[in-house]
Amino acid sequence: MTDIDIDGLSIEELEQLRDAVNQRLLQLRYSERHTLPELLRMLEEVKAVLNDQGKQWRSLERWQWMDGQIRFWLNPTDQVQYQSGWYTIDELIQWSRNNGPVLVTEELEDEEDESWTDVDGVRIRWLPDGSMQREG
Repeated sequence: MTDIDIDGLSIEELEQLRDAVNQRLLQLRYSERHTLPELLRMLEEVKAVLNDQGKQWRSLERWQWMDGQIRFWLNPTDQVQYQSGWYTIDELIQWSRNNGPVLVTEELEDEEDESWTDVDGVRIRWLPDGSMQREG
């Protein structure tokens, strides 16, 4: 085992160490298929890790069986950097490592329709005139 003198580390170095330890623990504990109760416990650990990193969400509670596995609904607060959607526990762990499908990529931004507008961090898509006409 390696001795680490945490008294000599700066705040930034301590945060990096904490993040690395959290990510390694998640990787060691959760690298195989799990039951729903195990996945829900894992989700709580992942949420704690994400919270430590300052990553916030409006929703990360709902789950559903999709495509042969359990997925969790994520609605991140910062939708400029992160995408909402249904994610596996592995994809949420990737998010804690600043990787994976939760991250908005430049390619995605380039492909987006010009009809999307960002207003105070909320993405709005303006519909063409007449698209919401009521049938009488």
